[in-house]
Amino acid sequence: MNSSTFTTCFISIAILVLATAASLSSASNSSSVNNPASQEEIIPGPLDGMTFNGALGPDGKPKDIPDSFVFENGTFVSKECELRCKYPARPYFVRTNGDRIEFISETKCPYKDAKITWRGTIEGDTIKGKSTWVVKRWYWTVENNFEFEGKLAKKPAAAVSTE
Repeated sequence: MNSSTFTTCFISIAILVLATAASLSSASNSSSVNNPASQEEIIPGPLDGMTFNGALGPDGKPKDIPDSFVFENGTFVSKECELRCKYPARPYFVRTNGDRIEFISETKCPYKDAKITWRGTIEGDTIKGKSTWVVKRWYWTVENNFEFEGKLAKKPAAAVSTE
């Protein structure tokens, strides 16, 4: 299996897992309406406690938009996207590839048909990756690709393990 096929399989599986998690989250949310005492379960993630300060920008252009990338309570969020557009923190999924940790996360805009898919790597104290922002309308779809990078600003209290 070549690396391109492996990457495509990984992304397909991750999207399937994200869709399943979203479906389960919807079912969980509807049951919490019937049972006000229940709350969404927080499942810790292996990158929790890490915060990277850096920047993002359109593919091939300078990364000149300051941002912080935060892993917390099993979720990932771009603080800039949360601030500008209310994109919420969403679950992330990881795998190791040698000394690198690869992650993927997808977040949806709460008030329009838009989503951002984040794909990145963490190697040492550096995060790098790409995000794809898609906005759908009944008459057109816009897709923009961005690159991001940053340096570790906050380490987790415990050692990171992806096993």
